[in-house]
Amino acid sequence: MILILLISVTLGEASISISEGLGIIYNQVLQKNVPDGIHTAIVWDLRLPRILCGLLIGAGLAVSGVIFQSVLRNPLADPYTIGVSTGAAFGAVLSIYINMVYGLFIPITPIAFIFAILTLIIILKIAGFNHTLHTSRLILAGIIVGSIFSAGISLLKSMAGEDVSAMVFWLMGRLSAKSWTDVLILFPFISIGIIIAFVMADDLDVLTLGINEAKSVGLDGEKSVRKFLIIGALLTAVCVSISGVIGFVGLIVPHFIRMGFTAKHRYLIPLSAVVGGVVLMLSDNISRLLFQVEIPVGVITTLIGGPFFIYIYMHKKGQIL
Repeated sequence: MILILLISVTLGEASISISEGLGIIYNQVLQKNVPDGIHTAIVWDLRLPRILCGLLIGAGLAVSGVIFQSVLRNPLADPYTIGVSTGAAFGAVLSIYINMVYGLFIPITPIAFIFAILTLIIILKIAGFNHTLHTSRLILAGIIVGSIFSAGISLLKSMAGEDVSAMVFWLMGRLSAKSWTDVLILFPFISIGIIIAFVMADDLDVLTLGINEAKSVGLDGEKSVRKFLIIGALLTAVCVSISGVIGFVGLIVPHFIRMGFTAKHRYLIPLSAVVGGVVLMLSDNISRLLFQVEIPVGVITTLIGGPFFIYIYMHKKGQIL
């Protein structure tokens, strides 16, 4: 992961060696002998924040995928199954629309985050927050709420007319023009969410057997499910609010780790975080280097992840969970 990060810093139109890139990062971190050159600005201000955002978002989406697949006991579950990402996307599109039509400046990230949390609250309320929780209810509630927000997104895109391109590009998922502010927003949420999930990994092992089985070994299954849903939703919300909708990372990576390494969550969670970060960094390199016009990274992850998921689903059905 660190090697790919360092190599990614050197890739681009400006030719920068790994040693030079490493030296710039080292000097900037320690604040000594910092040269004010163009390469310093490219590495420290443009490339490194973007790469770190990709690393953090990939890790967050992969771990939230682990959580949703295990809690919902559904191999097709991912961070977007219960509609949280659709709610965040609606909030972002709404802020973009208001900014364009009314000339206001409403920041996209906090509005997307607020709508993601609001979506989770609505879904839990529909599924029975104060009653017995069933995974089928959660999935159905997510589909219902997600469909409503998807219709709202389509309505706003239709009302935007010729200005719809800004909404479309955001919905495709992008890592371009990321700053250190975005990194500072992502880092505490992603790291704390992953650490909490790792600490509770044994509970997640039990929950994969079902809520009733969890009760038989003394675990409050419904309370634990709510905790994990909140953790997964927060991870998804902060990722979507920064990058837009990036699909298949949270769906494919946990399957890959389960099939190739282990299904025990104490190992599955950190491995998924590392592999998810690597996958999104590599996808971002493809999106910005291999085409004349930069392709949204969400398109790349879908093009790579879609066929791969079809393959593992058709050939490894019995090993997915």
